[in-house]
Amino acid sequence: MNKLLMAILAILLVSCSSTEQAPKNVTVTDRNVTVTLLNTADFSDIDAGNTMVQSKFEDSVAKSLAEALADSVEERNVTIELKFSDIDLAGETRFNAQEIRVLKDSYIPRMEFEYEIKDAAGSVVKTETANIKDMGYLSRTLFGLEANESFGYDRRLLVEYFKEVFSG
Repeated sequence: MNKLLMAILAILLVSCSSTEQAPKNVTVTDRNVTVTLLNTADFSDIDAGNTMVQSKFEDSVAKSLAEALADSVEERNVTIELKFSDIDLAGETRFNAQEIRVLKDSYIPRMEFEYEIKDAAGSVVKTETANIKDMGYLSRTLFGLEANESFGYDRRLLVEYFKEVFSG
């Protein structure tokens, strides 16, 4: 009887533990933009919860940010490499009957990253470290297609930051 209980316990422990570990780094390239998430386990808020596998969620965040920035700078004839050391996505994950992301003023989007911009010849134009946040993200509504995008507020924060970089 003891051996049977131990075997059942061992099977339960193995089935409940996840064999997939979060990747140390996630890198995604979309046209002229490369986004790397460094050591995602240390990020403030990039938790997939129970909606999908953590590594796939991290990949979808990186893809979404790379796509948004690539769309924004496509005509500038530059390449941008970003290395994120922290991301705190807009809102907070809450568990109910389903997992949802609650958006409140206190759950602002934040990002810390280093970036490098190169011109068409491959020469470095600018290298900088940034720590950005949008404390009034809910006061400005997302419109059109961006309202339907995953991570819409986070995408907007990044795109608006780089609009300022290129204008100044």
